[in-house]
Amino acid sequence: MPRIHYFQRYSSKENTVTNNTLQLITRIYNYSNAIASKLLSDIIDESIEIGIEINQQKKANGSVPDGVIIQRSFKILIESKVDSAVDDDQIIRHAANFTNETQKFLLLLTKQPIGAGREDTIGRKLSSTYSGAILFKNITYESICNSIKNLFKEYEYEMKDLVEDYLEYCNETKLFDQSRYLMRILPCGESVNLNKKYGIYFHPSDRGYTDHSYVGIYARKSVQCLWQIETVFDIDYKGNKLIKTLVQGKDTDEYDQKIISIIKDAKDVCGYQIETGHRFFCGKKAIETNFVKTSPGGIQGARFINLKDVVGNFTDADDIAQKLRNKDWA
Repeated sequence: MPRIHYFQRYSSKENTVTNNTLQLITRIYNYSNAIASKLLSDIIDESIEIGIEINQQKKANGSVPDGVIIQRSFKILIESKVDSAVDDDQIIRHAANFTNETQKFLLLLTKQPIGAGREDTIGRKLSSTYSGAILFKNITYESICNSIKNLFKEYEYEMKDLVEDYLEYCNETKLFDQSRYLMRILPCGESVNLNKKYGIYFHPSDRGYTDHSYVGIYARKSVQCLWQIETVFDIDYKGNKLIKTLVQGKDTDEYDQKIISIIKDAKDVCGYQIETGHRFFCGKKAIETNFVKTSPGGIQGARFINLKDVVGNFTDADDIAQKLRNKDWA
């Protein structure tokens, strides 16, 4: 069945992007204010404490009260840009919304960095226009994505799904295009040998979709093989006639016979009916690897990883497969 998304996909306008990003932070805060504090501190590169601090018999100003409850004051103002130009004067005017907060942060959220020089210039204008320390910082959507990747443990399924959906949202709306580095790890059961044989993975066409460049076939606690995607088709195979709709990659007949063969073998070997309503991810060949999952249990559906984060720079699928043999993941 189609995947339910946490973040709406219908618009990439700035108000939608802002709403989705605030929704992400709100959901994380509702789950754990400590994790929300860690996220904001990481993004801004300043210590931000959310929630109250409770202490007993802490000496201060020559006396020792029996208890103290502290709520620190901070305010974060955000200006989001997607494709429109950054207006320095607009940013400066936003600072008038600060009052007596202890910490004042003004964030500009953009797809690409505006540059250290311009960031410094805006910061100096803020200092000269308003009294009090206002920290101005340019944040990219990529930096948010990098900060949320490892916030949650493997068993925190709902929050992991939330993070995954935000990463997919940013990729789909080109806020942070990481598709050339993405490998989609796909748990395969009875079909794993067929996937390896043909270098083709299939699943229903109505599942959620995010552009990615590599497929990793997972079974028995390991990514056993991978390939670079050459083309992705939605397929209907009726009366020996193959009808293809291009989804990604090049429009080619190169994989027609392999697609027909895996459709027939999936039915004979696995009992799968995939003649219609299925999407096929095709590559030149499946390359053996052994990227072992070390944490307990399997994976709950597909998993995206950024290969650059795992193996660093790479040249091609063979290079990735070789480097992953010396890696593991949780």
